[in-house]
Amino acid sequence: MLVFQIWMASYYVQTLGISNYGQWAYTLNMVTIIISIFILGIDVIVIKDIVNNKNKTGEYIYSGIIIQLIGFVFVMITSLIVFDNSDIIIKNAITSILIANFFIILSKSFYWNYSALVESKYRTIAVVISFLIFIPVISVYLDLIKNKEYVLFIYAIYYVIQFVVSWFVNKYLFKASYVFSINKNKCKEYSKVGVSLILSTLSVMLFTQTDVLMIKYFIGNTATGEFSAATRLSTSIFILAGILANTFYPKIVKLTNNDKLQFIKIAITTVTIFCIIGSFITMLIAPYLTSSLYGENNNISLVLSFHIWCSLFIFSGAFTSRYLYANEFYKVEIVKTILAAIVNIGLNLYTIPTFGIIGAVGSSFVAYLIANYLSLIIFKESRMLFITQSKAYMLIFNPIQYIKELKGIKCLFQ
Repeated sequence: MLVFQIWMASYYVQTLGISNYGQWAYTLNMVTIIISIFILGIDVIVIKDIVNNKNKTGEYIYSGIIIQLIGFVFVMITSLIVFDNSDIIIKNAITSILIANFFIILSKSFYWNYSALVESKYRTIAVVISFLIFIPVISVYLDLIKNKEYVLFIYAIYYVIQFVVSWFVNKYLFKASYVFSINKNKCKEYSKVGVSLILSTLSVMLFTQTDVLMIKYFIGNTATGEFSAATRLSTSIFILAGILANTFYPKIVKLTNNDKLQFIKIAITTVTIFCIIGSFITMLIAPYLTSSLYGENNNISLVLSFHIWCSLFIFSGAFTSRYLYANEFYKVEIVKTILAAIVNIGLNLYTIPTFGIIGAVGSSFVAYLIANYLSLIIFKESRMLFITQSKAYMLIFNPIQYIKELKGIKCLFQ
């Protein structure tokens, strides 16, 4: 999937130009914000339910899917209203994005179960096969289309193929035994919890997506395209944070609180070490990487070199957030993301007009620092998590103790 995302961004920039790519990125970010309002963020809740009671997997999955499909109807209506008078680039973009998100929701009926059972290999198999099928399909498609604007449907085609392949993998390889079933009480519960988390998911989207919207407003489409092209590369790496945390989430749920904190401490130390090394490497190769993908553009290279450092708190935050969800500290998650969103937007009002797209990178870094670290000290429920995260960072400077504690973590999963 990461290869697809990077290739698609590169192809869009080279085919449509950086300015039109900016319009695509603007549309995608707007729809993502709309999605955060109407498609309730209950994914982790559903996975937790499956972990606790595998016998009702079908009820949990399909109740969750129904709730999100209802939300998708509102996303579609709102998006069509908002972009009604837009040009052909944005209209094609919105159509492609909506189709893709419809099939992304349907695919969750497989992926939620894989996450709960720690069976990530089936998702990996589906993704790899999907990409192998996608290559010849998209080659034929690109030969057939006459208008370059239709390349925007590459996004939708990929996710349609991925859903079809995932269905076959789930049915014939994984051999899923759960059946379609909807539990009205679970629907109500998911709706209630999901609504309570809207502010949290919306706030996350606001401080991760509004950079693009504000750059477009203050500077224009070209700068929007440059920023989006660079962050497409870094966010392709950031996606791994959620995948990694979700892989361990079913295990985290079952641990005692002390064991949860010990595991999260070692996990944060480990991912932080990799993030530091990876960020330095990215800074070195950024000029060559961006020029090979997008052509010569110093702004794209510069943004990537700095934006990659946000990974320090994105990867750490993926694990601390799973702790909050596992302990049902939803209010902490909500308030800390709202605070970060306010800070990010407030800083952008100054940094973007003053420093351009690099200013937006600085605002993002501060927002992630607050959301995924500093804000944890504010709440009684998360204060111990803040202390644990601080110890995790300090452990980087004590490799002997780190190796000793890393070996001890293995006992928690036996």
